[in-house]
Amino acid sequence: MKPIRKLRWYWRRFSSQPGAKRALLLEAAIWLIVARLAILLVPFSRIARHMGGMRQPEPPSEQFLAGQTSARDVSWAIERAAPVLPFNVVCLPRALAAWQMLRHRSVPARLHFGIVRSNPNLKQAHAWLDSCGIEVSGYPEAFDCVEIGFFTTPGPRGNIR
Repeated sequence: MKPIRKLRWYWRRFSSQPGAKRALLLEAAIWLIVARLAILLVPFSRIARHMGGMRQPEPPSEQFLAGQTSARDVSWAIERAAPVLPFNVVCLPRALAAWQMLRHRSVPARLHFGIVRSNPNLKQAHAWLDSCGIEVSGYPEAFDCVEIGFFTTPGPRGNIR
């Protein structure tokens, strides 16, 4: 599909969405751009400090049962906005943007980091995000990863799991 034609198609699809979905798509696009720029321009140690302390894996808690609608909406917006942007948005900027969107909505989430295990000679990293039992971004590739650690967002009452 030619670029102009493709843009028109995306615009028609965007325009046909209800106002709340359009706002969510715009927010997702903005956070994807911010995440991509942060990864390019800011040392990851500074990004990690902003996210809080990294924790080791543990079983999910009961607090992950609330906020599923927001998690589904954010996942939908990230997956629809990423392909439209003029650069390749891989797993880490998608996960960071979704993490920030859920944090803004006070929905608890986990941003996981891992190594793909399918090829032991190739150390390929992957990031994925889940929230309230919803696979927000980075799936199904996450199932082929060994988790190294994760970050969490504060829950609805400000507590960190």
